[in-house]
Amino acid sequence: MTEKKRFVCINCGHGVKELFKKYSNTLKTTHCEKCHQITDKYIEFEEFIILIDALLLDSFAFRHIIYNGEFKIYWKVSLVVLLVESFALCRQKLTDPPQADLHIHEKGFYTYTLQNIGDYLLMTLLLLMITATLSIEWMKKMGVRKFTLIIFKVVLISNLSKFFLLPILVWRNNTTVFGRSLHHLLVMGHHLCSLVLAYEAVGATRKVFRWWAFTLVVLAFILKETTRHFVSLVLEDNFT
Repeated sequence: MTEKKRFVCINCGHGVKELFKKYSNTLKTTHCEKCHQITDKYIEFEEFIILIDALLLDSFAFRHIIYNGEFKIYWKVSLVVLLVESFALCRQKLTDPPQADLHIHEKGFYTYTLQNIGDYLLMTLLLLMITATLSIEWMKKMGVRKFTLIIFKVVLISNLSKFFLLPILVWRNNTTVFGRSLHHLLVMGHHLCSLVLAYEAVGATRKVFRWWAFTLVVLAFILKETTRHFVSLVLEDNFT
């Protein structure tokens, strides 16, 4: 009976049994049997450095976070990103109310938070449908439950781009409507690139279907953003 390969090489995606070997008091990183490079250099890095590389759209960092790393810290970071995005959306859609109507902002914040959670789940569902269409055998081999968790991690990692919404919250009153719109557009562009690269890092689709996968991910992103815009308009009407 062969030992189950729990990890992957961050360079080529090949499955490996271990990331390091322990000799006495020394840990030595292993090398991939397929590409012969260090299996995962990030096991020696601080989480903050890995997070920075992910924001710089490094596919190796994406693969480490999804398969090899402890995801606990990223659950917490994702929660912070969710709150930041919800507050940014609330500030963007709702005008500053009089002091007596501040409860409108509070209600709007909670509503947009629920909307963003719905966006995460919708994107996860769309990516699962894409994978089931292009490589159902690979999905069955890994297991539907495990693969669903992996895809949800992809969605959460891609949303780290929303950290770049922070500047517009700080300097909102010192910029123009065009400036805010341009900033938001650039953040969405980074988010889309992050989503495509993180999904590609999973390695769920064969090379022959890779461009199909990229195209379908972009279309899924457009569908999600269209749905998001429609829901935002409905919510905006309810709060104005």
